[in-house]
Order: sequence, then structure tokens, then C-alpha cells
Amino acid sequence: MSAAADAYPGSIFSLTDHEIYVVTARSDGRDSGQIATWIMPATLVPDHPRVAVVISSQNFTHGLLAVSGRFVLNLLSDEQHALLPLFGLYSSRDYDKFAGMEVRRSPEGIAVLPGTCGWAECRVVSQLDLGDRIIYVADVTAQEIASGRRPLRKKEAFALQPAEVRAQLEEKHRTDGARDRVFMKQFTR
Repeated sequence: MSAAADAYPGSIFSLTDHEIYVVTARSDGRDSGQIATWIMPATLVPDHPRVAVVISSQNFTHGLLAVSGRFVLNLLSDEQHALLPLFGLYSSRDYDKFAGMEVRRSPEGIAVLPGTCGWAECRVVSQLDLGDRIIYVADVTAQEIASGRRPLRKKEAFALQPAEVRAQLEEKHRTDGARDRVFMKQFTR
């Protein structure tokens, strides 16, 4: 198992195999998207869906999300493993990740990727700054499910990547971890 796919060897967290999302955001006419695996429902109230999303405060997508207060969760299907390097290795600061892709737009105009298991447009209602990551709590304001598709999971996605892409993802994971260490806030009681 690669370091990027198994970030916590020897711990209970090495047993998890999260779904892979692309979080898309838009602000001032700019689109961005990034890979995210730390997404979870944040309520049991069926008519008021809410999610918790954990993303890096250093990513360009986060900057757009922070300004607009809105984003779209695109749940990748198991046939979309080729999107992992596009949305996981490159920054929208330098690269148009949507070039040549026929995206739809959510009601608020945020990119919705084709071929996913579904998507949810979200509006931020609260956040917690951990330094290296921001936890956003957001209300789902619109969503769509595509039937007949199976979600892409982290371990499967990494296993399907060519060796050179896995190596790049592992190196990015290592360097991001080293970078993020300096941003991590220490909480004491």
C-alpha cells in the first residue's frame, strides 16, 4: 500500500477507505477543484442535509470557497480514477483543470463534473480553523444522484494509477504533510 493511500500505517485509520470527492468552488469568475476524502454527513435530519468537509487552507480551491461561502461536492465514480492526478497534483493557480471538460453548473454557477455518482451544492454555515485544515459545516442546498454508479474509494484509486503517478501522489502527500506541520494549531486545555 502506498504512503498516500495509507496515511496512518499501524493505526485504526489505516483500516478506512474513504470515498473520493472533487470539491469545486467558484469566485470572481474563477473555477477550481481539488480532491477531498474527509467528507461526512453532519446531521440526521433528512429534510435539512448538512455536511462536514475538511480541506487544506493552503489550496487555491479553499481560497475561492472562503470568499464565496459555497462549493459543490462531486462524488467520483469508480470509473473516474483518471481524475485523481488532475485534481490532486495540480493547482488551479497555474493550471485550468476544467480545460476540455464539459462541466454543468449548479444553481449557484459552480462546476459540476460529468460522470460522477452525484453532486451536492453546499452553503457554509460554520467553520473551525485547525491551522493546517479548515473544517467547514455546510447546508446542502441542491443535489443530484446518478443511479447505477459506484463511488471511487481511496485505496482502489491509488492502486489503479500508473507507477509514476503513484510516486508523484506519494511525494505530494509527503511534502504537503511537512508544509502543513507548521500551520497546525496546538490546542491545550
